[in-house]
Amino acid sequence: MKSLAADTYRLINEVFLLGDDIDRQLFSNFSLTVRQYHLLNWLHRKGQASLTELANLLLCDKSNVTGIVRRLKSAKLIEELPKSDRRYTTVRLTESGRQIHQQATTILDESIATRFINVRESDHVALQQLLELVYGHLHGYLENGHLKSVAAKMANAPKTEISEQVETTNK
Repeated sequence: MKSLAADTYRLINEVFLLGDDIDRQLFSNFSLTVRQYHLLNWLHRKGQASLTELANLLLCDKSNVTGIVRRLKSAKLIEELPKSDRRYTTVRLTESGRQIHQQATTILDESIATRFINVRESDHVALQQLLELVYGHLHGYLENGHLKSVAAKMANAPKTEISEQVETTNK
């Protein structure tokens, strides 16, 4: 039997995936992926960032960020800063990167306004309040180590044929 919480979680994921697909199509007009746009947006806000910071922001590993950075450098949208330490690579937007970011952000903002044009202001406020509540609970879930306790339970759970196949495939 499904729980109301599971249904809510699935709906939030489905809404995210729909929005992400719309963004993917929108950013393709600028020859950008969603992750590339988020990287440009982060650099726009922060000025510069290391690859480690970008990996944490984009929720991926450093090797994935290296590929994203390489493609954005090739397109001349970002550049590496001179290295004071060979172990760290820091990047920032180029002028072309600033222009593309601004154009993409303007179109994104217009798209978002259009997506929600039929939602009443009071519904926006109510939804934001609920999402802030969910955000706080999820953030607390991570901060309090609940994910580790779930992982420990999973590690101690009896192996099934499917879990053994997945484990073998991931090796």
